[in-house]
Amino acid sequence: MPLTVRAKVVDIRTDTPISTDRFLVDTNAWYWLFYPRASQVLSTPRSYQLTDYPSYIEKAINSKSSLHCCALNFSELAHNIEKVEREIYADKSNLTINTKDFRHNYVGQRGKILDLINEIWSDVESMSVFLDMNLDITFMESALSLFPSVSLDGYDLFMAEMALKTGVTKVITDDGDYATVPGLTIFTSNSKIIAEAAKQRNKLITR
Repeated sequence: MPLTVRAKVVDIRTDTPISTDRFLVDTNAWYWLFYPRASQVLSTPRSYQLTDYPSYIEKAINSKSSLHCCALNFSELAHNIEKVEREIYADKSNLTINTKDFRHNYVGQRGKILDLINEIWSDVESMSVFLDMNLDITFMESALSLFPSVSLDGYDLFMAEMALKTGVTKVITDDGDYATVPGLTIFTSNSKIIAEAAKQRNKLITR
C-alpha cells in the first residue's frame, strides 16, 4: 500500500539548515548520532541512516539552528539502548536472556547500561532545547482526534501532537509514518518518503 504523504517533505541530502530553523529530532536520529554501537546491533541500520542524519544534525548545529528534544526521546532511547546492549551481551555470551532477567540478574551489566544511557542523554541535552509536555486531558483529546486520520502508533502520535501544539513542526526523522501528518514538515533521507512526496503535488519542497 503506497504511503499517503500529507506533510511537506525536505530531502536532507540536498538541504542546508538555516539559523531560523527549529527542529524536533526524532529518537532514532539521536540514537544514530550518539549511540557508539549503533552499527553493531544484530539488525544493523542501513548505511545512510548512520551517515545522513548525524551529518545533517551537525550542519544544523553549525548553522545555529535550534534542535529540540523531549521526554519521549529519553524513554525510547533508554528502551532501545537497553534492548540492544542485552542482545549484544547475550549473543557474545551464547545465552538467551530476557529483559526482566537481564535487569535483575546481571547487575554489573545493568549499571554499565544506565551509565551509558545517562551519558547519551546528557549529550542530547547539551545540544538541544527541551520541550515540555503536559499529558493532560486536553492534550489527550486533541491527540485522539488526530489519530484516525494519520498512520502513527500511539507513541509517535504523542510526538506529532506535541510538534503541532508547540509549533516546532519541522521534524528530523526517517520514519515515514510522520509524513502522514498534515502540518508537519519532514526532514529526511528516506528514499521511499521522498519518492512518494515527489509524486504528489507540492509535497516535496526545495528550500
